[in-house]
Amino acid sequence: NQLLGAEVMTYPEGEDEAGADRALEARASDLRAEGTRPYVIHLGETHPPLGALGYVDAAHEILNQRDDFDAFIVASGSGSTHSGLLAGLRGVGHTAPVYGSCVRRAADVQNARLRRIMLRLTTLYEGAAKVDDQDIQVWDGALAPGYGKGGPPAMEAMTLMARYAGLILDPVYTAKAFAAVPALIRDGTIKPGARVCFAHTGGAAGVFAYQDVLSDALSSS
Repeated sequence: NQLLGAEVMTYPEGEDEAGADRALEARASDLRAEGTRPYVIHLGETHPPLGALGYVDAAHEILNQRDDFDAFIVASGSGSTHSGLLAGLRGVGHTAPVYGSCVRRAADVQNARLRRIMLRLTTLYEGAAKVDDQDIQVWDGALAPGYGKGGPPAMEAMTLMARYAGLILDPVYTAKAFAAVPALIRDGTIKPGARVCFAHTGGAAGVFAYQDVLSDALSSS
C-alpha cells in the first residue's frame, strides 16, 4: 500500500460494518469537496451487493472455458464473492455445488448472511432468483482461531499448494478456502477424482505480514 501511495484508513470496530461505511462516506465527502470523484465500496449489508456482480461474470467466464466442474470452492467472508459465483452458475443452469469456506464468522451465521445477500442480489441479477436455500453451502472447519488468524488447516493448505502446485495462498482468505478441499474429500462430501474449481481470490501479498507466524509454524512442523 505504501509503495503504491495508497491512503490507509483504519476503523477500530471490526464487526461494526455500518460504522465503517459511515467513516468511508465521511472521507468520500471530504474528497468530493476537494474536487475529486471517490468511488465507495461499502461493507455493510444495507447497500446493494455490487461486488457480487463481478463474480457473476467470473462464473460465466469459467464456464466458457470449462463447464464440467463437479464442485466449486471459494472463500466466504463478506459474502459477495460466494453469492456472486453461486448466482452466476445457477443463473445459467449449472448445478454443481459451491462450498464457501468461512473466513470471518461461523457457518450458521454466514449461511443466514448469504441468504440475505442473495435476496438483494436478485434486484441486480435475475439469475440469483434461481438459487435455492439448499444451494447455500458453507464450511467453517478452517475458521479457528478467528478472522485474520491462520490455524493448522490453513497452514496445511498453504504447504500443499506451494509445494505441489507452486501457488501461494494467504492465511486470511485463500488458505482457509483451499483447506476445505482436502477436508471435504476426507469426509466424503467431495468424491475422489471429482473435478474441483478452486477460486483463488488473491491476497498473496498478505503473506509478508505474517512472516513471523508462518516461520514459526513451518519450523515446528
